[in-house]
Amino acid sequence: MPHGEAAVPLRSLNAAEWDHTYGSTTPGWDEEPPPVLGELLAEHAPPPAHVLDVGCGLGTTARWLADRSYTVTACDFSPRAIAEARRRTPAGAAVRYEVLDVTGQPPLDPFAVVLDRGVLHTCPTDHERRTFAAAMARMCRPGGLWVHVGAAALNEEDALHQSNGPSWTTEETFRAAVSTRFTVLDHRISDFGRQRGVTDWSARYVVLQRRDDG
Repeated sequence: MPHGEAAVPLRSLNAAEWDHTYGSTTPGWDEEPPPVLGELLAEHAPPPAHVLDVGCGLGTTARWLADRSYTVTACDFSPRAIAEARRRTPAGAAVRYEVLDVTGQPPLDPFAVVLDRGVLHTCPTDHERRTFAAAMARMCRPGGLWVHVGAAALNEEDALHQSNGPSWTTEETFRAAVSTRFTVLDHRISDFGRQRGVTDWSARYVVLQRRDDG
């Protein structure tokens, strides 16, 4: 870093930056989930559960859930993403879309099941991760479930912290962010997606239960 230049603090992208991302690129990570997520949901939250899909992006996971007989409310703070998700979703699908920043706006009525697939891992700092976990607690009923899918560092050497992409967190770092409000019920490691060299990196699949005091 040049002498006298201030360090740029790590942060997640804001809504305007995500709008730009969705408007200028085709997201390589946008694909249907691998079978492990379906297995996890079938075991802990089988259909016809009503699921809140947080940070839904273009709605791919929301439509995948609806195809498996879930009722889905899907939200994202990017208006461009929500507009495209609505365009891609067939009429009559059991998906309702909302433009919503779960960390900064009044919550919807709490859900029995909330899902984030690839959202927590865009938070590059402990503070942002704790803020997001607190938002999940507000969105989740006491005793309800948070199903999380995100980049996993399998050792300290793999741990990366960056401001504009997945932050690979260790198990210790992940649990530090969520443990004040949630109890871990199930934890699995599998690939995030199925695209070789694009999304076939290690991901954490976790079912967490909100504590009554969360």
